[in-house]
Amino acid sequence: MAIGFIYVVTTVNKDYIQKKFRNVPTEWGERLYFGPCKRQMRPKMKCGDYIFGISPSKPQPRRIIFAAHVEERITFEEAYIRFPDLQGPKGPIHVCPIQGTGSFPTSNYEHIPDSEHEEDWKKDLATRELDAFFVCSERVGWQGRWLGQRGPKMDEEILSFLKSCSVHGRAGMLSKQNLDATIGSPICHRGPMGFLWRVHLETNQPEALLKLCEDRITAKQSDLDRLPVPKPSTGRSGGPGCGKSSRICGC
Repeated sequence: MAIGFIYVVTTVNKDYIQKKFRNVPTEWGERLYFGPCKRQMRPKMKCGDYIFGISPSKPQPRRIIFAAHVEERITFEEAYIRFPDLQGPKGPIHVCPIQGTGSFPTSNYEHIPDSEHEEDWKKDLATRELDAFFVCSERVGWQGRWLGQRGPKMDEEILSFLKSCSVHGRAGMLSKQNLDATIGSPICHRGPMGFLWRVHLETNQPEALLKLCEDRITAKQSDLDRLPVPKPSTGRSGGPGCGKSSRICGC
């Protein structure tokens, strides 16, 4: 059974666009790619699942800014080899495979200088289950692409669906339903010490949320094709990859 994972994308600007090409999900070519962050989601995500992104509290209104189907789950090593244009520091692949020593992840990876998560990349790959980079299905119509300001606005019907989803955080499932949600805060959970914001939702009916989105997207295909998204830099000063360890990892 496919699971739908729903979370808030905090890296968008006032125009519902990712601030940088390396922010995930990353649109490149005809697909979305999902890499670092979301440590509670990535170990559980598998091929066939769906990912939905909701815009943060600013800008307004809240929107569903992408919906994608997971086609492949691969390691960061495989992603590094297959997708050189996605390598850091400009792209979302923040580590370089090496032949190291000690325990995982330093036995297998090192951080690419100036890439994301310079201070906490080891936590981002703390276990082999977190060594997961996701390739989403090639876009078809509005699915599998960045929707941004063309994405469906949050309304009462979408909110009602989100309230039926289970809430998950660092400690696992926090609630069977997302009952604290509002139009302004569609993903939230009140814990013993107050509201928790670093949570995500899960549903075993992702197709129902896809249908709600489908019913609300009015943009023409040509309008979607013109939506701005960050592009990979063509002027890679020093080139991509690890730099000091290029001899080991073959950058």
